[in-house]
Amino acid sequence: MDISILNEFVSLVETSSFQETAFTMNVSQSALTKHIQKLESELGNLLFDRSARAIKVNEYGKTLYPYAKHIVEIHQDAIVALQELSEDSQNEFAVAYAPVLGQYGLIDLITDFTKKYPEENMRAIETYQPLELLKAKKCDFAFLGENEATDNNFNKMIYKTDHLAVVLPLNHRYADRQNVTLEELAGEKFILHASVTSFPHEETQKFLELCESKQFKPDIAAESQFTSTMVRYVLGGSGIAVLNRLHIPSDVRDHCAVVDIYPTVRSYIYLMYRRKLSCSAATDFLHFVIEKINE
Repeated sequence: MDISILNEFVSLVETSSFQETAFTMNVSQSALTKHIQKLESELGNLLFDRSARAIKVNEYGKTLYPYAKHIVEIHQDAIVALQELSEDSQNEFAVAYAPVLGQYGLIDLITDFTKKYPEENMRAIETYQPLELLKAKKCDFAFLGENEATDNNFNKMIYKTDHLAVVLPLNHRYADRQNVTLEELAGEKFILHASVTSFPHEETQKFLELCESKQFKPDIAAESQFTSTMVRYVLGGSGIAVLNRLHIPSDVRDHCAVVDIYPTVRSYIYLMYRRKLSCSAATDFLHFVIEKINE
């Protein structure tokens, strides 16, 4: 059995979505379908019950799943173990982060570290699965939103604190305000952040939870995975966007107003890291991040 196909099988069981698994594994949906069919042909059994609207793992798939997951994990551990024996990699470490977190100063942080420690071998990885890389020992550090930073097998610290705000047209009646309540936004159309996974985007989830607590039903005009698209909707008059303040690019303020939502709805970006760092360079990076946080 092909390890890469087993990895795709494990992901498909966990997501129940060809679209999400194909996106995560960086393959086309047609290729993913062929890979799963190949695995089923090798095993002589169907592993999923398929319908026009959904896919669901069957008893054969449920039986295979823990073994496949174990094989994939052993394969990853073997690769890491061999890499750690390599002389060239003995003082290398990697930092993983989701693309959506690029607005939180991570690029500057990484760049500043490489300038201060040019002799250190650091690799930065932008990925939609930073936690999976951390679990697979393919990185020492992962920057994560609070929904993901729940694994107690790793150390963690708060890297940034943020809060919800709305992006408004400059001519909006609340554009000059410092904050605005949900009640004052009654009648507005909202642009929300779409998720690339089966779980709601953290900003959207927090906003909807606030709405539910206030018995406020938002009129959702559009959802997008991209902040730039959300801002374009605002500029086009389609509605107002809900985003974390630090997630809003600075150049947006030249064209739109940014007003905090009251009461304050906070969120946190965490740095999670292995309890035993792989090398002294990784320790230097941890100390560097702590210094930046305390500045």
